[in-house]
Amino acid sequence: MTDHAPQNGAPYGDAAARAAMRCADCAMSDSLAHDAVPVDRMPLTAEALAGFPDGVPPSTGVDRKRFLQTGIMGLASVYGASKIDWQQAFEAAVAEGAVANSMLVVIYLNGGNDGLNTFVPTGTAYADYIKARPNIGRVLGPSAGGKIGTIPMPGTSGELSFAAPLVPTAPLVGLDSLWGTGTGGVGSDLALFPAADYTPPNLSHFESRDFWFAGMLKKSPTGWLGRWLDAHGSDDNPLQAISLDSSISKQIRTLKKPVAAVGSLTGVNFQVPGVPTTDTRLNDEIARLAAVPSGSGNDQLARTRSVYDLTVKVSNSLSPLAGQTNAATGYPTSALSTKLKLAAQLLSAGLGTRIVTLDWGGFDTHGNQLASQDPQLAALGQALPAFSADLKARGIADRVTTLVFSEFGRRINESDSGGTDHGAGGPMMVMGPAIRGGIAGEFPGLAATDRGNLQVRTDFRAVYWQILTEWLGTDRPELILPGGPFTGFSRLDGATTLLK
Repeated sequence: MTDHAPQNGAPYGDAAARAAMRCADCAMSDSLAHDAVPVDRMPLTAEALAGFPDGVPPSTGVDRKRFLQTGIMGLASVYGASKIDWQQAFEAAVAEGAVANSMLVVIYLNGGNDGLNTFVPTGTAYADYIKARPNIGRVLGPSAGGKIGTIPMPGTSGELSFAAPLVPTAPLVGLDSLWGTGTGGVGSDLALFPAADYTPPNLSHFESRDFWFAGMLKKSPTGWLGRWLDAHGSDDNPLQAISLDSSISKQIRTLKKPVAAVGSLTGVNFQVPGVPTTDTRLNDEIARLAAVPSGSGNDQLARTRSVYDLTVKVSNSLSPLAGQTNAATGYPTSALSTKLKLAAQLLSAGLGTRIVTLDWGGFDTHGNQLASQDPQLAALGQALPAFSADLKARGIADRVTTLVFSEFGRRINESDSGGTDHGAGGPMMVMGPAIRGGIAGEFPGLAATDRGNLQVRTDFRAVYWQILTEWLGTDRPELILPGGPFTGFSRLDGATTLLK
């Protein structure tokens, strides 16, 4: 696989160099630790996902079958030093899940999202912006003349605006619902760092992504969150950190503590051989039968009906998204929504999950950027508030913080093919009810550039540092992020904390 980045930090000069970058391979940056081999596969049953309401099944004798009797809803691939014991792992998960710990969701936008067309400079920098992007630049205000418009971001004194795809028309809910007043108070739950990266920038997908995942400017056998887990995590619970993919993210790769990857969860549907499930809703029928009282002295029947009822409830909660539109608590139809709904299910299961990572999108927009980026921005802008609403409905929103980033930004000037090439200083977002919303890092403007790149104002590790110290909890962040503390918090209100 080839990565078409400039050598030794040289800017892209001629058309041939730009053409070389317009490749499918550039969008294939891989965040997964494919060289890691799972040591076990752990069944996730309806009983486990419901938090073991009857207690963790014993591991001895025939009772071990209770691990599987409510139906396998999914399998967790376990990565760690050695094979795990299911009983010990689930006991640890339930014990840790009983503690109201903080939790972190990390969303990686694959390919290098263009921040200038996401959060648009509509104040003093707008003239420079539209000069650099005569074809793909956003127009001020409502969309007009075939061009996409902007929605002002409160609390920025008119300097920045949302790209219109992030803010759909009512009754759909968009990113502005999380932004609120942008002043960090109640309802202002989204913090934005408009120009986050590292210096000097490395414009290779693969190397830059590895730096972000390692939390250091070199390759590492562990991820930044993996090192936190090694210092503070559980010895027995692989569900403490979960990547929603076929393998673990490099961000949660550890040296010794167990972690897991979960590709999907699926509902278990009751079936009658030869009878199409489209003709009879057997899950509903089983649920009605399970609700019939079993009578006194019939403990086995009561247990059976309890198992069926639990299986139906968890199965229905995991039904695939189909044709949903965004409402106050509804997800839009997208691959991102599917992953976020799965994240919410796992975080609310009471299994001690502290970290969930997921990758999404294809933001390597060398050409035809508007047609590629805008639908993804619309999906992102609707999925994040739907996720927030889901967490609130589950009663865990105050315990969850979500981090969103890409491996770099894009060049300031548009390319000949209607896109943007690899650049520096992309947007980084942190969201949640506990987060002090608003502009948390300086926007540098466009007058002075770094060889055609946005000037980096926030070292991405500064945001990690605050997450580690304020949210996840560590008193020695320098052991996890060598070289810190780092620069980057430049809030308009002068605050130096990430939390409210």
